[in-house]
Amino acid sequence: MVSTLASKISLLVAVAALGGCVSADMSLDGKAPQAVRAGRPTPMEQSFLTLDKNCRPKARPSAVVTRPPGHGSVRPVTRTSEAIYGPGPYRHCNGKLAPALAFEYRSKPDYRGPDSFDVRVRYSDGELRPASYAVEVW
Repeated sequence: MVSTLASKISLLVAVAALGGCVSADMSLDGKAPQAVRAGRPTPMEQSFLTLDKNCRPKARPSAVVTRPPGHGSVRPVTRTSEAIYGPGPYRHCNGKLAPALAFEYRSKPDYRGPDSFDVRVRYSDGELRPASYAVEVW
């Protein structure tokens, strides 16, 4: 538990230094499965956004799927997310809402069980950030 908390704090500090942000509901290790219903489009909890120093939204990041799910499909979507920067120069932006890059997963209708996919997010300043998603389809 302590090492998980330390890794989350380290990641939040790194994100704060870059100006990019990962949304509030993120599983920081990217491996905690998110429960989804079979065949239904489901927004993934982790999303990405960028605010300027005045907490105004900057260009929404873009992404590519680097490893598609084995039992469904995924597509990028825009959704409103809450910024979490943690300590650092952008801490005054914590809690601000902004348009964010998110992903919507849909399993094959008859599939039940685990699935996962990977993406690479590109921020407007050129920063690349990989992300992994794990789902449990029921």
